[in-house]
Amino acid sequence: MRKQNSGRRNPVNGRGGITHPPQFTPSFMVHKKLRFQAVAASPVGGSAIFSKGFGDLWCVAATATSAYQIAHYVRLRKVEMWGPMGSTLAPVTVAIDWTGSTQFGGFGKSNRISDTSIGASQCAHLVSRPPANSQISMWLDMALASSSQVCVLSYPAGTIIDVTYDLVVRDDASSVAVTGAVVGAVVGANYVRSLDNITAANLPPVSLSTI
Repeated sequence: MRKQNSGRRNPVNGRGGITHPPQFTPSFMVHKKLRFQAVAASPVGGSAIFSKGFGDLWCVAATATSAYQIAHYVRLRKVEMWGPMGSTLAPVTVAIDWTGSTQFGGFGKSNRISDTSIGASQCAHLVSRPPANSQISMWLDMALASSSQVCVLSYPAGTIIDVTYDLVVRDDASSVAVTGAVVGAVVGANYVRSLDNITAANLPPVSLSTI
C-alpha cells in the first residue's frame, strides 16, 4: 500500500515545503589577499599603517583626480612579511608593531613581532594577526573610520608584504573618498592603493593597477 505524504504541497509547483522565496543575504563579502613590495627601506620609526588606509586599498575612479572606496566594512585577518638579505648577507629584520591596536577603544594588547634573516637561504619572515579583541580584528565601518594608527611596519628595501582581510562591498549610494591625491585615473577603473597610502607610497601593490 502506497504511503501517503502528509505534508502540505505547494499549489504552484506541486512540491512540498514553503510557498515563498527563502530569505537571503544580499551583501557581497570578499575574502582577499593583497601583495605589496617595498620600493625602499622603511623610514626611521617605520611605516605607519592607518585604519582608513585599509578602506582605501581597493577603490574605483570617479574622475581623473578622484576615487572612492569600494569597501563598506573591513576586518583585518593577518599580515605576512618576507625581508630579503642584502648582497653582503648582513642580517636584516622585519617587524610589525601593533602599538596602535587599542586606539579605537578596543581591548587588544599592544605587542611587537620581529624576525631576522641569517645566512644565504633564510630570509627574515614573520606572520602576525591583529591582537585579539582589537577593533581592526573585528568589522570596522569605513564610513566612520578615522585615521587612527593600526600598526607600524619596519623592513628593508624589496620586502614583500601580504595583507589578508575581509571586506563587505559597499551596496548603497554613499561614497567615501580615498585619502590623498589621485592623478591620471581612468573613470570607472578599479585600483589598489599603496598600503601606506595615508602618509606615503613606499608600499605599492604587486601586479595590480595603482594610483
